[in-house]
Amino acid sequence: MASDLRAPVTERRPAQAVRPVPVLIAACLGLFTVFLQTTQTIGTLSAVQDDLRIASADLVWVPSMYTLVVASCVLGAGALADRWGRRRVFLAGAATMAAGAVVLVLAGNLATVLAGQAVAGLGGALITPSSLALITHAVSDPRRRAGAIAAWAATSGLGLAIGPVTAGLALRWWTWHSAFWLNLVVAALGAAAALRFVPESRNPVPQRLDWAGQLTAIGGLALMVFWLIDGGHHGYGSGRALAAATAAVVLLAAFVVVELRRTAPMVDLRLMRDPSYAASLLLAATVLFGFVGLSLLEVLWLQRVRGLSALQVGAQLLAEFGTFIAASVLAGALVRRVGPRTLITVGLLLAAVGATLFARVDPGTTFSGYAAALAVFGLGCGLANAPSTALAVSHVPHGREGEAGGTVNAARQIGAVLGTSVLGTLMTSRFGDRVGQVHDPRVAFTDAVGYAAGVVVTVLLVGTAVSLASSVWSRRATPLTSVPAEES
Repeated sequence: MASDLRAPVTERRPAQAVRPVPVLIAACLGLFTVFLQTTQTIGTLSAVQDDLRIASADLVWVPSMYTLVVASCVLGAGALADRWGRRRVFLAGAATMAAGAVVLVLAGNLATVLAGQAVAGLGGALITPSSLALITHAVSDPRRRAGAIAAWAATSGLGLAIGPVTAGLALRWWTWHSAFWLNLVVAALGAAAALRFVPESRNPVPQRLDWAGQLTAIGGLALMVFWLIDGGHHGYGSGRALAAATAAVVLLAAFVVVELRRTAPMVDLRLMRDPSYAASLLLAATVLFGFVGLSLLEVLWLQRVRGLSALQVGAQLLAEFGTFIAASVLAGALVRRVGPRTLITVGLLLAAVGATLFARVDPGTTFSGYAAALAVFGLGCGLANAPSTALAVSHVPHGREGEAGGTVNAARQIGAVLGTSVLGTLMTSRFGDRVGQVHDPRVAFTDAVGYAAGVVVTVLLVGTAVSLASSVWSRRATPLTSVPAEES
């Protein structure tokens, strides 16, 4: 179906031998900080609000600022890595992430906190696609690469799991500022490993940076994410929400026009003609929508209904994040035998089962009553997470790993943003309707969480259907094997 596309560019390896294990360690350390920041921020929110006297309407932007910058910049960061060097971009990301941590450690007001989150978000956007590109470049065998990507993906679960724990320890023994010292240390370790063991690599064909594509993509994605976040709290039909949505559509349309006119675009939209590739991006977004979205609901329910501290929440959620990590590692071994699509289908179905079990909790349910829900949900998301990423990366030829990493991680980040904003809006709206009917805030909040969890179940089941359809298509169609890689 893609006979008009040219053969993939083969990239000449650097003179020194690439050692995959140290490269994987450096990449995982970098990605760990990206997801650590997410739950670490959520775990310290109450303390930040009390310490800095932040209004509830402004507090939402403390975690959202980080998400906004990551989601809007990650696509362009992948293309930047291919052109300027993957190790160079990774190191820049680690340094920027560390700088964001320093700003947060020293923050004394809301503006400084938001600045720190924005700087850290830029670091996360640079690290995420470049770390994946380092792995895909270092491991040429597709099946071994899938295992390495599984370990990389497992690190995201580890970061999400450790975030609440470090936040809880900081709040118990020190202040919320001290939680972010860990980000600085881990980012420094990742940078040191990259400097020592990771050789530089880039697309061998010299290419100019696609500034028009970069600016329209960043602007369009930033406005779309702003609309999702701000609209969830102030109404999607408000004046500024509609203005943001309109501007986002215009800029993203301009991005499509710009990219289709280039022979070596920042993102090759012609890949979308392959339904399997388009489905892989949708599946990657679906996994993060469910995983991050339901995890947020769980954190809120455990804090506000069960009355647990940040440290206790982190300890209990290890039941979910631990199985997520174990399943991600297991997926790396199983993908060589059963293929990514089977694992994605099974994983999404198990995740839907886990979300269904959690949707049935009541205010009096103890840990023993929802531990199985957490474990099954983590197991399912872990099985689907890495294969969905590997499936998307496999469609992009050697030499353009950064582009692949940026594209699939943009899909993942948008899925995560949708999960938190859409589910948060649904939960808030449902809670407002129910609290006046039942006269018990704990019951109303539990009902609202269950309602939003039901939406997660629906999305995961739709993703399961898409995965099955993609499997059928892949057996019938000739796979897309090539894209051009020279600059116009």
